Amino acid sequence: MADAWTLHPDYRTPPVPTGAGVLPGPWRHPDGGQIMNGTYERSLPDRQVEVVTVWYGYALSHWSGPRMPRFSSPLVSAWNPVLAQGLAVDPDSPSPYHDELWCDRWIADALLYGRKPYGAFTLPAAEALRWFAKSGGTGLVYHAEPAGGLIRVVAGTAERYAQLFDLDALIADYRGALPPELAEPEVAALEAHGGHSPALRYILSENGEARFARAALSVRGLTLGYPPRETAARIAAAALS
Repeated sequence: MADAWTLHPDYRTPPVPTGAGVLPGPWRHPDGGQIMNGTYERSLPDRQVEVVTVWYGYALSHWSGPRMPRFSSPLVSAWNPVLAQGLAVDPDSPSPYHDELWCDRWIADALLYGRKPYGAFTLPAAEALRWFAKSGGTGLVYHAEPAGGLIRVVAGTAERYAQLFDLDALIADYRGALPPELAEPEVAALEAHGGHSPALRYILSENGEARFARAALSVRGLTLGYPPRETAARIAAAALS
C-alpha cells in the first residue's frame, strides 16, 4: 500500500494563476481538499517511489522509479524535464506555459541562475543578446546560431562534473537501483565524465550535440538536471523493450 503524498518544496514550481480565468484541477490533498501545487512523492512497495509534479491541481508529470537515497543536488529537480519540455499529463488541461517560447525562456533563465547545468533554447535576437550579456561571469559557455529569424543557443557550465555533483553517491545509488548488467555501463560513463565539464564535452568539442545524443542515459539525464530516479526507471524499461 502506498504512503501518503509528501510535498517537497522547490522554487522552480510555477506560480499559480491569479484572477478567475483558470479553475483549479482535480489533484487535491486528502486532508482538507486543498489544491495540490508542487512536487509530491510517496513511497511504494519494493523500494520504489512515486512522483507527481502538480500545477494548480493539474498533474504535469507522474512517474515512479527506484529509491536512490544518497544523491541530491540543487541542479537536479523533478521540475527540470517538465518545464524544459512543456510536459503535461493531459495536454488539453490548463498549464503554466503561456506561449510557444515559454519553455525556451525558462531554460535560458534556469541556466543563468544555476537551476540546470546544460540546455538548449531558441529566442528572438534581442532576448538572446540580453541573455549573452547576463551570462558573463556565470561560468557558462555557449554556442549560438541563427534559426529561422531566431537565435538558437546551446549552453553549459564550465565546471567539472565532479565539482557539480556527488558522483560517488550517484554511482552507489545506481548500483543499488539497477541490476549489475544495467548499472555498470552507467557507472563507467559517469566515472569517465568526472574530470570533464558539460561545456568542454558537449559544446566546445566538435559535434558536441551529436556526442551528447549518444551519451549514456545516466549522463544525459544528469547533464540536463533530470532526476536520476526517473532516469533509472527509463534505463530499466528500455532493457525490457
